Amino acid sequence: MLKKLFKKYEQIIMYIIMGGCTTVVYYIARFGSRLLMGDINNAAMIATAVAQIIAITFAYITNKKFVFKKKVDTFGELFKEALSFYSGRAVTFLLDLLITFVFVETFANTFISLFSLDKINYSGGLMSSGIINKLMGSPEKLNEFIWSMLSQVMILIINYVFSKLVVFKKKPEECT
Repeated sequence: MLKKLFKKYEQIIMYIIMGGCTTVVYYIARFGSRLLMGDINNAAMIATAVAQIIAITFAYITNKKFVFKKKVDTFGELFKEALSFYSGRAVTFLLDLLITFVFVETFANTFISLFSLDKINYSGGLMSSGIINKLMGSPEKLNEFIWSMLSQVMILIINYVFSKLVVFKKKPEECT
């Protein structure tokens, strides 16, 4: 019964798993590069761009191989498919940059105040833990973390729809 259920929803299950892996890759790349850059100007924007490039490449490979299992016969088909994938992801790349620019770089203080992030004790409890403190140990860092999470949820949904309907769309003869 579980096997039958898995087969029925395999594509969605695999997309969620690979999407989760892509999100982990994104966060490692984003916050790893963010930690390396420290407090330089536009560090959040640069880290977002680096993470998107790495995550998009990872997503293309895993979506092609494990989710949509799309085979191509020629280099031309592969190029067209990859171009379509990267073009679609460019939209969500820009969405991520826009969210970072607006909510992290430009209006961070507004959202820190709105969500009372400046009232949290960042030196005690879970926030005092090494890596957590480096990633979320200030109102600004926590604000960035929250918006990056929300951004990734939106991106996951948009990318699935685009990949399914455009990039890895099966030819009529593959549907039977």
